[in-house]
Amino acid sequence: MNTRYRKRAQGRRGRQRVRPQAPRRASAAVRWPTWRELARTNQPAEPWTLEGGVRLPVRRLLAYVFLGALAFTLYVGHVYATRAALEEVQRLRREQLQLVLRYNRLRGEVDRATSPAVVYERARALGLTEGFTYGPVVIKSKP
Repeated sequence: MNTRYRKRAQGRRGRQRVRPQAPRRASAAVRWPTWRELARTNQPAEPWTLEGGVRLPVRRLLAYVFLGALAFTLYVGHVYATRAALEEVQRLRREQLQLVLRYNRLRGEVDRATSPAVVYERARALGLTEGFTYGPVVIKSKP
């Protein structure tokens, strides 16, 4: 070992530093494959070729078919849900119309029973007389 290096490596405390060794390179006899070679060997079988030269892998085609079926199913479900909601709205409108008609009929009966003509007839039947005189003013006395 070189004496200059030994002094530099010992430092202040007198310990000798150990240099990390560089990793050994593979010998020339072993040839590792490149990334392109690995990519070529890992490619799937020949993908489907559609008209016009469009190539479509099987997995992607299955994914598109699945997504299309899912979208169609959601659309059909939405149509049935909308029809059910429309039927419910129409039923509630018919019920509301029946309630309004019943309210108007009952309101008419109350109005006929409490109309001034009926009240005056019943008052005459009880012996009351019609007049414009009013009774005395009622004043509440203090206790």
